[in-house]
Amino acid sequence: MTDHRDAADARLDELLGAWCREIDEVPVPRLVDPERAVDVVIEAKRGRVHAPPDGAGTRPPGDAREEAF
Repeated sequence: MTDHRDAADARLDELLGAWCREIDEVPVPRLVDPERAVDVVIEAKRGRVHAPPDGAGTRPPGDAREEAF
């Protein structure tokens, strides 16, 4: 029974390793420019960035901001 479990563990390790290699092979484009993100955060702290209108689809239905506080 121990031999069977060791073989299963080895196969699982092999499959997970192959999966990780596959994932690492595909380049992932940068989604956010870090410099622009820092600028937006700084501006937001200064109160210069305004939330998008509700029609922009960026907020959940209702007023979730009120529930967060």
